Amino acid sequence: MKKTYLTLMLGIATLIYSCKKDNEAAPDVNLFIKGESMTSKVNSKIAFAAGTNNGKGFNHQWKLDGKVISTTYNFDFTPTTAGTYVIGYTASNNVGSFSHQYTVTVPIPVVAITPSSTKFITTVFEYLPAPGQFINEGLGSLAGAQKIIGDVNQTSMVTLGGFGGYVVFGFDHSVVNKAGADLAIYGNPIGGASPWAEPGIVMVSQDANGNGKPDDAWYELAGSEYNNPLTIKNYEITYTNPKGYANVSWTDNQGGSGTYDINNFHKHNYYPEFASNQEKLTLKGTLLPSTWGKNGGIFINSPFAWGYTDSWSTGDDYATKRYNSFDLDWAVDQNGKKIALNTVDFVKVYTGQREKGNTLLGEISTEVKGAADLGM
Repeated sequence: MKKTYLTLMLGIATLIYSCKKDNEAAPDVNLFIKGESMTSKVNSKIAFAAGTNNGKGFNHQWKLDGKVISTTYNFDFTPTTAGTYVIGYTASNNVGSFSHQYTVTVPIPVVAITPSSTKFITTVFEYLPAPGQFINEGLGSLAGAQKIIGDVNQTSMVTLGGFGGYVVFGFDHSVVNKAGADLAIYGNPIGGASPWAEPGIVMVSQDANGNGKPDDAWYELAGSEYNNPLTIKNYEITYTNPKGYANVSWTDNQGGSGTYDINNFHKHNYYPEFASNQEKLTLKGTLLPSTWGKNGGIFINSPFAWGYTDSWSTGDDYATKRYNSFDLDWAVDQNGKKIALNTVDFVKVYTGQREKGNTLLGEISTEVKGAADLGM
Protein backbone atom coordinates (compact mmCIF):
# COMPACT_ATOMS: atom_id res chain seq x y z
CA MET A 1 0.00 0.00 0.00
CA LYS A 2 2.80 2.37 0.93
CA LYS A 3 4.60 1.66 -2.34
CA THR A 4 1.41 2.32 -4.31
CA TYR A 5 0.94 5.65 -2.52
CA LEU A 6 4.50 6.82 -3.30
CA THR A 7 4.10 5.87 -6.92
CA LEU A 8 0.89 7.86 -7.13
CA MET A 9 2.44 10.98 -5.55
CA LEU A 10 5.44 10.79 -7.83
CA GLY A 11 3.14 10.61 -10.84
CA ILE A 12 1.16 13.63 -9.66
CA ALA A 13 4.37 15.65 -9.07
CA THR A 14 5.67 14.72 -12.50
CA LEU A 15 2.40 15.80 -14.08
CA ILE A 16 2.43 19.14 -12.27
CA TYR A 17 6.07 19.80 -13.27
CA SER A 18 5.37 18.83 -16.87
CA CYS A 19 2.41 21.18 -17.07
CA LYS A 20 4.41 23.99 -15.54
CA LYS A 21 7.28 23.42 -17.98
CA ASP A 22 4.90 23.32 -20.90
CA ASN A 23 3.60 26.74 -19.86
CA GLU A 24 7.10 28.28 -19.79
CA ALA A 25 8.88 29.60 -22.88
CA ALA A 26 12.23 31.03 -23.89
CA PRO A 27 12.58 34.82 -23.45
CA ASP A 28 10.30 36.83 -25.73
CA VAL A 29 12.56 39.87 -26.20
CA ASN A 30 11.74 43.34 -27.46
CA LEU A 31 14.99 45.10 -28.43
CA PHE A 32 14.63 48.87 -28.29
CA ILE A 33 17.18 49.25 -31.14
CA LYS A 34 16.50 47.03 -34.13
CA GLY A 35 18.93 45.92 -36.82
CA GLU A 36 22.48 44.69 -36.59
CA SER A 37 24.74 47.48 -37.92
CA MET A 38 24.94 51.16 -37.16
CA THR A 39 27.26 54.15 -37.42
CA SER A 40 27.89 56.52 -34.54
CA LYS A 41 30.26 59.31 -33.51
CA VAL A 42 33.04 59.59 -30.97
CA ASN A 43 31.67 60.61 -27.54
CA SER A 44 28.06 60.15 -28.71
CA LYS A 45 25.89 57.93 -26.46
CA ILE A 46 23.90 54.97 -27.79
CA ALA A 47 21.20 53.69 -25.42
CA PHE A 48 20.77 49.94 -25.84
CA ALA A 49 17.91 48.25 -23.97
CA ALA A 50 15.81 45.10 -24.01
CA GLY A 51 12.25 44.57 -22.78
CA THR A 52 9.74 41.72 -22.71
CA ASN A 53 6.83 41.22 -25.11
CA ASN A 54 4.78 38.95 -22.85
CA GLY A 55 5.37 40.48 -19.45
CA LYS A 56 7.58 37.64 -18.26
CA GLY A 57 11.03 38.56 -17.00
CA PHE A 58 14.39 36.98 -17.77
CA ASN A 59 18.09 37.49 -17.20
CA HIS A 60 20.10 40.03 -19.20
CA GLN A 61 23.73 40.10 -20.28
CA TRP A 62 25.52 42.70 -22.43
CA LYS A 63 29.02 42.22 -23.82
CA LEU A 64 31.39 44.74 -25.42
CA ASP A 65 33.89 43.06 -27.73
CA GLY A 66 33.37 39.79 -25.86
CA LYS A 67 33.63 41.18 -22.32
CA VAL A 68 30.59 41.31 -20.02
CA ILE A 69 29.81 44.91 -19.12
CA SER A 70 26.20 44.83 -17.87
CA THR A 71 23.63 42.39 -16.47
CA THR A 72 20.72 44.83 -16.36
CA TYR A 73 18.10 45.38 -19.02
CA ASN A 74 20.00 48.34 -20.54
CA PHE A 75 23.50 49.42 -21.55
CA ASP A 76 24.57 52.97 -22.50
CA PHE A 77 27.54 52.84 -24.87
CA THR A 78 29.64 55.96 -25.47
CA PRO A 79 32.64 55.26 -27.74
CA THR A 80 35.64 57.32 -26.67
CA THR A 81 37.66 56.62 -29.79
CA ALA A 82 37.05 55.71 -33.40
CA GLY A 83 36.86 52.04 -34.32
CA THR A 84 34.52 49.10 -34.88
CA TYR A 85 32.79 47.67 -31.82
CA VAL A 86 30.72 44.51 -31.32
CA ILE A 87 27.87 44.73 -28.80
CA GLY A 88 26.38 41.36 -27.87
CA TYR A 89 23.11 40.85 -25.95
CA THR A 90 21.80 37.62 -24.42
CA ALA A 91 18.50 37.04 -22.61
CA SER A 92 18.04 33.77 -20.71
CA ASN A 93 15.73 31.85 -18.39
CA ASN A 94 15.34 28.21 -17.28
CA VAL A 95 13.91 27.20 -20.63
CA GLY A 96 16.14 28.85 -23.20
CA SER A 97 17.90 31.97 -24.40
CA PHE A 98 17.86 34.67 -27.05
CA SER A 99 20.92 36.41 -28.52
CA HIS A 100 21.49 39.42 -30.76
CA GLN A 101 24.63 41.17 -31.98
CA TYR A 102 25.23 44.77 -33.03
CA THR A 103 28.22 46.08 -34.99
CA VAL A 104 28.89 49.75 -34.28
CA THR A 105 31.20 51.65 -36.64
CA VAL A 106 32.69 54.88 -35.31
CA PRO A 107 34.59 56.80 -38.01
CA ILE A 108 37.63 58.99 -37.38
CA PRO A 109 36.38 62.54 -36.66
CA VAL A 110 37.15 64.90 -39.52
CA VAL A 111 37.49 68.68 -39.23
CA ALA A 112 36.31 70.05 -42.55
CA ILE A 113 37.92 72.88 -44.49
CA THR A 114 35.95 76.13 -44.28
CA PRO A 115 36.22 79.39 -46.27
CA SER A 116 38.39 80.81 -43.48
CA SER A 117 40.78 77.84 -43.31
CA THR A 118 44.48 78.28 -44.01
CA LYS A 119 46.87 75.74 -45.47
CA PHE A 120 49.60 76.70 -43.00
CA ILE A 121 50.26 75.64 -39.41
CA THR A 122 47.79 77.04 -36.89
CA THR A 123 48.90 75.27 -33.69
CA VAL A 124 52.18 74.09 -32.21
CA PHE A 125 51.15 71.54 -29.60
CA GLU A 126 54.52 70.51 -28.25
CA TYR A 127 58.18 71.34 -28.63
CA LEU A 128 60.82 69.20 -26.94
CA PRO A 129 64.25 69.43 -28.55
CA ALA A 130 67.23 67.23 -27.82
CA PRO A 131 70.42 68.94 -26.63
CA GLY A 132 72.06 71.19 -29.20
CA GLN A 133 74.00 74.40 -29.69
CA PHE A 134 70.92 76.56 -30.37
CA ILE A 135 68.79 75.12 -27.57
CA ASN A 136 67.76 77.69 -24.95
CA GLU A 137 68.28 80.45 -27.52
CA GLY A 138 65.60 82.12 -29.68
CA LEU A 139 65.08 79.43 -32.29
CA GLY A 140 65.55 76.75 -29.64
CA SER A 141 62.95 78.05 -27.20
CA LEU A 142 59.24 77.52 -26.54
CA ALA A 143 58.52 81.04 -27.79
CA GLY A 144 60.59 80.42 -30.91
CA ALA A 145 58.63 77.29 -31.75
CA GLN A 146 55.38 79.26 -31.73
CA LYS A 147 56.70 81.57 -34.44
CA ILE A 148 56.31 78.97 -37.21
CA ILE A 149 52.52 79.25 -36.81
CA GLY A 150 50.98 80.84 -39.91
CA ASP A 151 54.38 81.82 -41.29
CA VAL A 152 53.42 82.18 -44.96
CA ASN A 153 56.92 83.21 -46.06
CA GLN A 154 58.83 80.83 -43.78
CA THR A 155 60.79 83.65 -42.16
CA SER A 156 60.92 81.93 -38.77
CA MET A 157 62.56 78.67 -37.82
CA VAL A 158 62.74 76.23 -34.92
CA THR A 159 65.63 73.86 -34.27
CA LEU A 160 65.13 70.35 -32.89
CA GLY A 161 68.61 69.63 -31.50
CA GLY A 162 70.18 66.17 -31.71
CA PHE A 163 68.52 62.84 -32.40
CA GLY A 164 64.90 62.57 -31.28
CA GLY A 165 64.24 66.24 -30.59
CA TYR A 166 60.78 67.05 -31.92
CA VAL A 167 57.98 69.49 -32.62
CA VAL A 168 54.28 68.61 -32.95
CA PHE A 169 51.93 70.85 -34.92
CA GLY A 170 48.60 70.88 -36.70
CA PHE A 171 46.25 72.81 -38.94
CA ASP A 172 42.76 74.26 -38.50
CA HIS A 173 41.35 71.31 -40.43
CA SER A 174 42.02 67.65 -41.15
CA VAL A 175 44.53 67.06 -43.95
CA VAL A 176 42.90 64.84 -46.56
CA ASN A 177 44.86 62.05 -48.23
CA LYS A 178 44.64 62.79 -51.95
CA ALA A 179 46.57 61.50 -54.94
CA GLY A 180 50.25 62.39 -54.71
CA ALA A 181 51.96 64.51 -52.07
CA ASP A 182 49.81 65.81 -49.20
CA LEU A 183 52.18 67.76 -46.96
CA ALA A 184 54.93 70.29 -47.54
CA ILE A 185 57.50 70.89 -44.78
CA TYR A 186 60.02 73.69 -45.07
CA GLY A 187 63.59 73.57 -43.80
CA ASN A 188 66.93 75.20 -44.61
CA PRO A 189 69.10 72.58 -46.37
CA ILE A 190 71.88 73.41 -48.82
CA GLY A 191 72.39 71.62 -52.14
CA GLY A 192 75.14 71.52 -54.70
CA ALA A 193 78.60 69.97 -54.47
CA SER A 194 78.83 70.66 -50.73
CA PRO A 195 75.41 69.63 -49.44
CA TRP A 196 74.16 70.30 -45.95
CA ALA A 197 71.13 68.28 -44.93
CA GLU A 198 69.78 67.68 -41.44
CA PRO A 199 67.17 65.02 -42.15
CA GLY A 200 64.05 64.95 -40.04
CA ILE A 201 61.59 62.05 -39.84
CA VAL A 202 57.90 62.88 -40.18
CA MET A 203 55.09 61.15 -38.31
CA VAL A 204 51.34 61.73 -38.50
CA SER A 205 48.36 61.03 -36.28
CA GLN A 206 44.58 61.10 -36.42
CA ASP A 207 42.37 62.61 -33.74
CA ALA A 208 40.72 59.25 -33.12
CA ASN A 209 39.32 60.24 -29.73
CA GLY A 210 38.05 63.60 -30.95
CA ASN A 211 39.59 65.63 -28.12
CA GLY A 212 41.69 67.92 -30.33
CA LYS A 213 44.95 66.75 -28.76
CA PRO A 214 47.81 64.70 -30.27
CA ASP A 215 47.44 61.79 -27.87
CA ASP A 216 46.47 59.02 -30.30
CA ALA A 217 48.58 56.53 -32.29
CA TRP A 218 51.44 57.86 -34.41
CA TYR A 219 52.49 56.56 -37.82
CA GLU A 220 55.83 57.12 -39.51
CA LEU A 221 55.90 58.30 -43.11
CA ALA A 222 58.46 55.80 -44.33
CA GLY A 223 61.11 57.50 -46.48
CA SER A 224 63.82 56.13 -48.72
CA GLU A 225 65.94 54.82 -45.81
CA TYR A 226 63.19 53.04 -43.89
CA ASN A 227 64.38 49.61 -45.09
CA ASN A 228 68.07 50.50 -45.18
CA PRO A 229 69.95 47.79 -43.21
CA LEU A 230 71.84 50.57 -41.39
CA THR A 231 68.63 52.17 -40.15
CA ILE A 232 67.78 51.23 -36.55
CA LYS A 233 64.10 50.92 -35.60
CA ASN A 234 62.83 51.42 -32.04
CA TYR A 235 65.96 53.34 -31.11
CA GLU A 236 66.16 55.07 -27.72
CA ILE A 237 68.68 57.60 -26.48
CA THR A 238 68.99 59.13 -23.02
CA TYR A 239 70.71 62.48 -22.49
CA THR A 240 72.05 63.62 -19.12
CA ASN A 241 71.83 67.27 -18.13
CA PRO A 242 75.33 68.63 -17.37
CA LYS A 243 73.67 71.56 -15.52
CA GLY A 244 75.89 74.06 -17.27
CA TYR A 245 78.14 74.87 -20.23
CA ALA A 246 79.61 71.40 -20.76
CA ASN A 247 79.40 68.45 -23.13
CA VAL A 248 76.12 66.55 -22.93
CA SER A 249 76.62 62.81 -22.47
CA TRP A 250 74.25 60.16 -23.81
CA THR A 251 73.63 56.41 -23.69
CA ASP A 252 71.34 54.34 -25.90
CA ASN A 253 69.49 51.02 -25.98
CA GLN A 254 72.12 49.58 -28.33
CA GLY A 255 74.86 49.66 -25.70
CA GLY A 256 76.37 52.84 -27.11
CA SER A 257 77.42 56.08 -25.45
CA GLY A 258 78.95 59.40 -26.40
CA THR A 259 78.61 63.16 -26.15
CA TYR A 260 77.19 66.16 -27.92
CA ASP A 261 79.95 68.72 -27.64
CA ILE A 262 79.87 72.42 -26.80
CA ASN A 263 81.55 75.03 -28.98
CA ASN A 264 82.79 78.60 -28.53
CA PHE A 265 79.86 80.17 -30.38
CA HIS A 266 77.09 79.19 -27.95
CA LYS A 267 78.28 79.39 -24.37
CA HIS A 268 75.36 78.04 -22.36
CA ASN A 269 73.76 74.77 -21.34
CA TYR A 270 72.79 72.76 -24.45
CA TYR A 271 70.26 70.63 -22.53
CA PRO A 272 66.69 72.04 -22.87
CA GLU A 273 66.10 73.96 -19.64
CA PHE A 274 62.33 73.90 -20.23
CA ALA A 275 62.11 70.09 -20.34
CA SER A 276 59.97 68.65 -17.53
CA ASN A 277 62.82 66.38 -16.42
CA GLN A 278 65.95 68.35 -15.65
CA GLU A 279 68.06 65.28 -14.91
CA LYS A 280 67.65 63.00 -17.93
CA LEU A 281 65.80 63.08 -21.23
CA THR A 282 64.90 59.91 -23.14
CA LEU A 283 63.80 60.19 -26.76
CA LYS A 284 62.74 57.44 -29.14
CA GLY A 285 62.33 56.85 -32.85
CA THR A 286 63.93 55.52 -36.01
CA LEU A 287 67.66 56.23 -36.22
CA LEU A 288 68.89 57.04 -39.72
CA PRO A 289 72.49 56.33 -40.72
CA SER A 290 74.95 59.20 -40.57
CA THR A 291 75.85 60.95 -43.83
CA TRP A 292 78.54 63.17 -42.27
CA GLY A 293 81.78 63.53 -44.20
CA LYS A 294 84.04 65.80 -46.23
CA ASN A 295 84.13 67.00 -49.80
CA GLY A 296 87.67 68.13 -50.18
CA GLY A 297 88.28 70.35 -47.20
CA ILE A 298 84.60 71.16 -46.65
CA PHE A 299 82.48 69.32 -44.13
CA ILE A 300 79.18 68.06 -45.56
CA ASN A 301 76.12 66.12 -44.51
CA SER A 302 74.51 64.50 -47.52
CA PRO A 303 70.73 64.30 -48.06
CA PHE A 304 68.64 61.19 -48.57
CA ALA A 305 66.71 60.53 -51.78
CA TRP A 306 63.23 61.34 -50.48
CA GLY A 307 60.91 61.19 -47.49
CA TYR A 308 62.72 63.44 -44.98
CA THR A 309 62.48 67.10 -44.17
CA ASP A 310 65.33 69.63 -44.08
CA SER A 311 67.00 67.52 -46.76
CA TRP A 312 68.02 68.74 -50.24
CA SER A 313 66.54 65.64 -51.84
CA THR A 314 67.04 65.08 -55.55
CA GLY A 315 64.26 62.49 -55.63
CA ASP A 316 61.98 65.04 -53.97
CA ASP A 317 63.14 67.86 -56.29
CA TYR A 318 63.88 70.23 -53.44
CA ALA A 319 65.79 72.50 -55.80
CA THR A 320 62.56 73.38 -57.62
CA LYS A 321 59.94 73.17 -54.88
CA ARG A 322 61.98 74.57 -51.97
CA TYR A 323 60.26 72.19 -49.58
CA ASN A 324 60.14 68.47 -48.89
CA SER A 325 56.87 66.79 -49.79
CA PHE A 326 55.20 63.86 -48.05
CA ASP A 327 52.52 61.40 -49.11
CA LEU A 328 50.17 60.05 -46.45
CA ASP A 329 50.20 56.74 -48.33
CA TRP A 330 53.72 56.19 -46.90
CA ALA A 331 52.32 55.72 -43.39
CA VAL A 332 53.40 52.61 -41.44
CA ASP A 333 52.75 51.51 -37.87
CA GLN A 334 55.39 50.62 -35.29
CA ASN A 335 55.72 47.14 -36.85
CA GLY A 336 56.25 48.47 -40.37
CA LYS A 337 52.76 47.56 -41.55
CA LYS A 338 51.24 49.96 -44.06
CA ILE A 339 48.34 51.94 -42.67
CA ALA A 340 45.58 53.44 -44.83
CA LEU A 341 44.83 56.97 -43.63
CA ASN A 342 42.04 59.02 -45.18
CA THR A 343 42.89 62.07 -43.08
CA VAL A 344 45.41 63.19 -40.45
CA ASP A 345 45.20 65.91 -37.81
CA PHE A 346 48.66 66.12 -36.26
CA VAL A 347 52.23 66.12 -37.58
CA LYS A 348 55.42 65.36 -35.67
CA VAL A 349 58.92 66.06 -36.96
CA TYR A 350 62.03 64.83 -35.16
CA THR A 351 65.75 64.82 -35.87
CA GLY A 352 66.54 61.46 -37.51
CA GLN A 353 70.33 61.30 -37.27
CA ARG A 354 72.59 61.05 -34.22
CA GLU A 355 75.57 63.05 -35.45
CA LYS A 356 77.58 65.36 -33.20
CA GLY A 357 79.35 67.05 -36.12
CA ASN A 358 82.24 69.14 -34.86
CA THR A 359 82.93 72.21 -32.74
CA LEU A 360 82.90 74.42 -35.84
CA LEU A 361 79.50 73.51 -37.28
CA GLY A 362 77.83 71.86 -34.33
CA GLU A 363 75.52 68.85 -34.32
CA ILE A 364 73.13 67.68 -37.04
CA SER A 365 69.86 69.21 -35.96
CA THR A 366 66.68 69.28 -38.05
CA GLU A 367 65.19 72.74 -38.54
CA VAL A 368 61.54 73.42 -39.36
CA LYS A 369 60.47 76.68 -40.96
CA GLY A 370 56.82 75.79 -41.45
CA ALA A 371 54.44 73.41 -43.18
CA ALA A 372 51.50 73.47 -45.55
CA ASP A 373 48.59 71.32 -46.64
CA LEU A 374 49.25 70.69 -50.33
CA GLY A 375 45.60 69.73 -50.87
CA MET A 376 44.44 73.34 -50.43
